[in-house]
Amino acid sequence: MDVEAFVPSVNQSIETSVEEIRVQVAEPLKDCFLNFGICSEMSTCQLPKDRRDQNHLVRDLGCREGSDTCNCKNGRCVKDSRGNWKCLCLPRHSMKGKDCELCDCGRNGKCIFAETFSVQTKSIHYQKKCVCDTGYADKYGTCTECDCGADGTCSYENGLKRCDCKIGTADKEGTCIECDCGADGTCSYENGLKRCDCKIGTADKEGTCIGPCSSNPCQNGGQCIMDGENFKCQCRAPFKGENCEIGLCSSNPCQNGGECTMDGENFKCKCRAPFKGKNCEIDPCSSNPCQNGGKCTVEEQNLKCECKAPFKGKNCEIGPCSFNPCRNGGTCSIDGLSFRCACMSPFKGILCETDPCSSNPCQNGGACSVDGQGFKCYCKSPFRGKLCESGPCSSNPCQNLGTCSVDGQNFKCSCKKPFTGNLCETGPCSSNPCQNGGTCSVDGQNFKCSCKKPFTGNLCETGPCSSNPCKNNGKCTVEGQSFKCECRKPYKGKNCEISPCASNPCQNNGKCKMDNENFKCECKAPYNGNLCQNGPCSSNPCQNSGVCEVVGLSFQCKCKEPFKGKICEIGPCSSNPCQNRGQCKVVGINFQCDCKPPYEGKQCEKDPCTSSPCLNKGNCTVNGNSFKCACQGPYSG
Repeated sequence: MDVEAFVPSVNQSIETSVEEIRVQVAEPLKDCFLNFGICSEMSTCQLPKDRRDQNHLVRDLGCREGSDTCNCKNGRCVKDSRGNWKCLCLPRHSMKGKDCELCDCGRNGKCIFAETFSVQTKSIHYQKKCVCDTGYADKYGTCTECDCGADGTCSYENGLKRCDCKIGTADKEGTCIECDCGADGTCSYENGLKRCDCKIGTADKEGTCIGPCSSNPCQNGGQCIMDGENFKCQCRAPFKGENCEIGLCSSNPCQNGGECTMDGENFKCKCRAPFKGKNCEIDPCSSNPCQNGGKCTVEEQNLKCECKAPFKGKNCEIGPCSFNPCRNGGTCSIDGLSFRCACMSPFKGILCETDPCSSNPCQNGGACSVDGQGFKCYCKSPFRGKLCESGPCSSNPCQNLGTCSVDGQNFKCSCKKPFTGNLCETGPCSSNPCQNGGTCSVDGQNFKCSCKKPFTGNLCETGPCSSNPCKNNGKCTVEGQSFKCECRKPYKGKNCEISPCASNPCQNNGKCKMDNENFKCECKAPYNGNLCQNGPCSSNPCQNSGVCEVVGLSFQCKCKEPFKGKICEIGPCSSNPCQNRGQCKVVGINFQCDCKPPYEGKQCEKDPCTSSPCLNKGNCTVNGNSFKCACQGPYSG
């Protein structure tokens, strides 16, 4: 017999709970047995007293219409489209499953059924599950109050309360309370007291399991292993070292500021732009990207070329020759900040743009023809020369701006007035009328002199020497813009105006007279000498700053106080007033003695014995800078 089961609606979850109802093929059933109900004559099933907590009656549809073909509880037996019997459950009731069983978890939860199909038994299994409200849990199919606190999940197991506490908490009398023994211990409560179960090698110290591995000394995922009272690190490849602290990045293999990261058992460098390479060792400047002597630098993570003039461009690749300025196969080369073209013959020009005939080199109507690497001119008669430049007028035979014209095989001059002659050579300046290097120029029908400085006049005849400035028969010559006199001896000066007597060389009123090319002094008595310089006072006879005056044929001294005498030789020190080799000097109108030790006094007359220092008629004598007593005795001292 086939069995067709109803699958729960979408909002019903299919889960496994403690209560499981197995659907089997039922034998023909009797009239009424819905949830232990009693079938009455009116075909109404009423719940027993122990199941009237929801105070409702269940209509017994199973009492009619083929109730003997299926086991419908709280539902009606109907045939499906295939002719199979199935249960149609009452609406608005928590009745689920194949047989419309009543599902109830109490007021503090929701009851759901989940269907599962067994392939082995080819049957459908139903599981009842209570989805309880917060603070409640499933206890024997009823949501019963259950609370372990904010840090735990409460449930019932075999009717007993169970608290599943979060990490760092433990069950203390039915509530999850904070409980921590550290990474090396398991924390719990026993009879309300905290208990730490510590790992081997660690010990409970004030509620924390402490051991050599407690501080997690092993770095980089290394495993800490107890070794007596010490620890040993079992490092993950490729790390090593006592604390697994040494890795492939420890030696800073990434150059130029690259960031080193581990990649399995190898390392990987994350390079800063613009560096690259396994170790960021490749500098973009190492390939010398800057051309033409440019300097490569890294600026703000980018490569930059500092170009030497005249080059420019990202890589200094652009220069004066970059665009091939030289034409006609010319070779371009750098020349300072510009370029120079080496032209292939016969081309020339800055850009080799000119061929031999481009400039029309053939003169006087000559025809130009390129000849190999040069050119050739075919001249018209009477012209000749490489460029047909030579002709009757080539030498410019016509002077003074005369116009030369070819006349057959010869030439003819057309002269401008006032010039005449075959070559226009005759004019107002032909006789060279301008003197002293003046330049003659034609002025209308006459001439005009342009004089060189310092000459003036119509013919430049007047100059610095025209006024005969040199005296005493001196010779005048023009020098620059002025004149120069060559003087006859003994005269001198710019104009030879100075004679030897002009400076009054004769002293003491002597008279100067010329004597041929020199001079002579006639002296007045009592003076003599070449310049009358010698007199009675010439020998400075007056002493002590006395002033000497000539008187008649002799001299007289005017003495300064306190000096006197004929030559002021008598003064305060003349009588040698300073005794005992004292040094006399004049001070004002008096004298002052500088005494030698041990002497003192105005005239150095006092010595150490002057005060009679020797007692008892002792004899005093000067001894160096002091005195010495010769005692008469019995005296001593």
